[in-house]
Amino acid sequence: MYGLIHTALRDMVIEELGDHTWLEITEVSNVPSDSFLTMRSYDDEVTLALVSAASSVLKLPVADALEAFGLYWMTTFAPKEYGALLDHTGNDPIQFLENLDDLHDRISTAFTDFKPPSFRVAISSQNAATIKYVSNRKGLTPFVLGILKGLGQRFDNGIEITKIEPVACERGEQCDITISLENADG
Repeated sequence: MYGLIHTALRDMVIEELGDHTWLEITEVSNVPSDSFLTMRSYDDEVTLALVSAASSVLKLPVADALEAFGLYWMTTFAPKEYGALLDHTGNDPIQFLENLDDLHDRISTAFTDFKPPSFRVAISSQNAATIKYVSNRKGLTPFVLGILKGLGQRFDNGIEITKIEPVACERGEQCDITISLENADG
């Protein structure tokens, strides 16, 4: 993953828990605290070590830590880094999700070897949809759940995750995430 992800995780921890907590996480993970270049690609193991260490230090299950990070990513970090792009991705949660692959395509030119996940949306009613999430990486569904909740906040439209159904795959992970919107009018 890119250093941008590590920078966002660092920012979240420091903003919410202080520098000392971030230093403890980097000590537990054996990842240098100041070694992240935003546009540089790092082995996924570095990211997983940081997440595992954060889970341990914060005494949270890994899934809860990833979900909190996804929420932070969508509500704080991504708007700061990609505000204009996000503003042009959609006017409501469903439209935004339908355009998420296009957003990833637009930013792919800035990153070498960029392998973003894919999100396909099937609308089932005015206030419900199923998102097919496909990733080359395993274990990041909780991060996506946090992003979905943050997307609800972005559009002031609560998103309830009503079903998560893993789909068997040979590599990475896939799942169908069914959501309902509290306010279908956006």
